[in-house]
Amino acid sequence: MKSINFEYNCPECKEKLLPVENKLHCNNCLCDYEHKNNCTIFKNHNLSYASDSNQSIKELLAEIKHNDFETAVEKFLISNHELSSQLVCTQYDKSVDIIFHGVGNNYSRCLDIKSELGNKAEILSNIFKQVYTIEFDDDYIELQKKRFEERKCQNISITKCDLLKLPFPDDFFDMILCNGVLENITKFIKSYNQSEAQKQFVEELKRVINDDGCIIFGVNNNGGLRTKWKGSNEESASSPEIISNQKFSNYTSVFENSGLRTKSFWALPSYDIPYYSGEINDYIALKGFFRNLSIFIAALRGGRRQGKIKEMILSLFRNLNYPFIKPIVKKFSPSFVFCCWKKDNLNSLENWIKEETGYQNLIRMSRHEKILYFLLNTKGEIEKGVYFKRYGYEMPNKIKFFERKFPNVKPPSERIWIVDWLKGRASNPENENEIIAIIDWLVEFQKKTKLRIMSKDDAIRETMFIRKGLEHFGYENADKYYKLLEQYKEYIEKNQINMTPVHGDFWFPNLLYDHETNNINVIDWEGYSEKGNPYEDFMWFLCNFMGLSSANPILKFRECLAGHGEISRTIEHIKYRIDSHFGFKLDYSLLFSINLMKWMIIQDQIDEKNSSKVKKPKEKHSRVHSKMLDVLSEYE
Repeated sequence: MKSINFEYNCPECKEKLLPVENKLHCNNCLCDYEHKNNCTIFKNHNLSYASDSNQSIKELLAEIKHNDFETAVEKFLISNHELSSQLVCTQYDKSVDIIFHGVGNNYSRCLDIKSELGNKAEILSNIFKQVYTIEFDDDYIELQKKRFEERKCQNISITKCDLLKLPFPDDFFDMILCNGVLENITKFIKSYNQSEAQKQFVEELKRVINDDGCIIFGVNNNGGLRTKWKGSNEESASSPEIISNQKFSNYTSVFENSGLRTKSFWALPSYDIPYYSGEINDYIALKGFFRNLSIFIAALRGGRRQGKIKEMILSLFRNLNYPFIKPIVKKFSPSFVFCCWKKDNLNSLENWIKEETGYQNLIRMSRHEKILYFLLNTKGEIEKGVYFKRYGYEMPNKIKFFERKFPNVKPPSERIWIVDWLKGRASNPENENEIIAIIDWLVEFQKKTKLRIMSKDDAIRETMFIRKGLEHFGYENADKYYKLLEQYKEYIEKNQINMTPVHGDFWFPNLLYDHETNNINVIDWEGYSEKGNPYEDFMWFLCNFMGLSSANPILKFRECLAGHGEISRTIEHIKYRIDSHFGFKLDYSLLFSINLMKWMIIQDQIDEKNSSKVKKPKEKHSRVHSKMLDVLSEYE
């Protein structure tokens, strides 16, 4: 992306500022402000901010002085892994997904207030043409400068300013994201009590948002359930006044008094990791969510069920009626999201989806690189799904219907599409019957879709991809891997098999079990290929089942290879069915090795694509694959 000219107005007189060397100059009041490398520092007379950064951030900054940003971060995260969610930005990051409740049809300018280490801003830079950040901590600002420079995020401008005197023109932004600031406003603004500071702050945001734009507030709920979740960035306020104001009614009164039109949303597990969210006043959506709560939670847990006690608690929620649900949500939701507009038209993606589809009740879910909207009928049952790709600078003007029937399974090229909803929940990896049903589905699928015999030339093309990847990313002990590649080519030539279509991500969250019919419904065919290696889906499923998707993948994988653990018997049953399908006993060690290498290379390519430069050291995803390869070598 080409460098962009960012606009600023004088915070004192509101005149447009002009660039002069490393400053922005106001011709009206003759003020000068520091401006260099897309970072502008304004005087902060009202700022009462105390630094958030700790010694570890200072250590990271010191490391950056001697290394490039990526290398410094990689070293830093070894002993500070809790900050990985704020430093490692991928296309799958969900930390800004609450914006899709309020984003409209204009993706020009966005403001991220209290941008911290810059992760949210970097994600937003793939959605909006211009992103302005506001940060107060000098250490964070220095880190952002280095981060955005090295990652070539040229459409981001960093700002340090007074929150009550924003250096922007009236009606300037299409979107303002304000997470974790409103309830802690006195931390950033002095000379005002909590209520007055919130009022003044919201009025200033109202000034700089345009008529079609949306201000989004992510806030904590005092007294709400505290859900610990990896990557959560929420802070606990200590001031009694602040705590007393962290309530639904207090927040809504602030917006009502300012004249803003507001929609309120719940978010789980939190506003900064909003896997699920929906409108609090949407009775049907709330009913549908609570009735399917165990299914939704299982989807986040890779299909695994809750314990018996938690399941009993969840069952109580499933039977609640709306008059009871709404007060419970307002009282106990860990956090809230408020979307605020100047006018009644409430221009937003969600309203447009409702108009286009005719469905008025929906639940938003964060998936990999997409947002998924569940469309519900009046009974709270899911009937349709709308998929919306997270990244892009334009809003489509039509939602196309996509019929998911083989072979038409690969998602369309459009940014948004609608599908008929397939019944079922994520398959349960702890239920052997469901696991066997999954394997049987894949066996039947391959029987019905088999193609020509896979040749040694096909294997050569497959191994050449891996060999080039190993060389490109500079893996150690490459000779050991090259030997396995030669063995694999001979294996393919010796054991003739038919090529088949390949799903590409064949594991539990994408394998829905319909308990009414006992059928498996397969979703999310993004990795689909029309002609591929029939071993791949089996190996991907087995590797995930044996540890790859678990909290401790290496330990679990080692236990499974050794024949220990609760799932050893199930693994043998799976292998028996696979062997019967191919007509011979597979060399699982060799096939695991080849596929782990392939996935390792693919992950490195994704990481490289999301980076501004080639990262020769292995990244965290591929490192897991390489360690599993090491474990396999122990059992040769």
